[in-house]
Amino acid sequence: MINTIFTSKIDFWLAFLILGFSLLLVLVPVWEWMYNNSSIKRIIFISLFTIPTALLLLVLFFNIKYTLTADTLLVKNGFSTQSISLKDITHITPTSSTLSAPALSLDRIEIRYEGGSIVISPKDKDRFYHAIQKRVPALKTDDNNGLIKR
Repeated sequence: MINTIFTSKIDFWLAFLILGFSLLLVLVPVWEWMYNNSSIKRIIFISLFTIPTALLLLVLFFNIKYTLTADTLLVKNGFSTQSISLKDITHITPTSSTLSAPALSLDRIEIRYEGGSIVISPKDKDRFYHAIQKRVPALKTDDNNGLIKR
């Protein structure tokens, strides 16, 4: 079976917030240089903190994806990847939980599996559901527009 990759849905307000904050961090040393006539040492010192922080935010922002292999869901979030066996998934349900998660939208789904749960926000939820059902036929549609193992 071919691996299927899903990107995270991105809420406009969150993208604006993260990109705006990253830009602001990059502009701090420029501001110091242009308007405060700071020394080059001070500008370099400030840059050592602000620019890597901005880059880290952008890496985390643009590097969230969900990959379905034949038997595993891989959730990539920045520099880490979580692996969930598809056979362990017991329930998938829509949620708007605001808990910290590898999701860039509040239009989320919670995946419960043996040993835990994770909240993600695939851009194309219908395609995601269909791809999961194709790999795990025991997951059937429930009354809440989710999937449950029967």
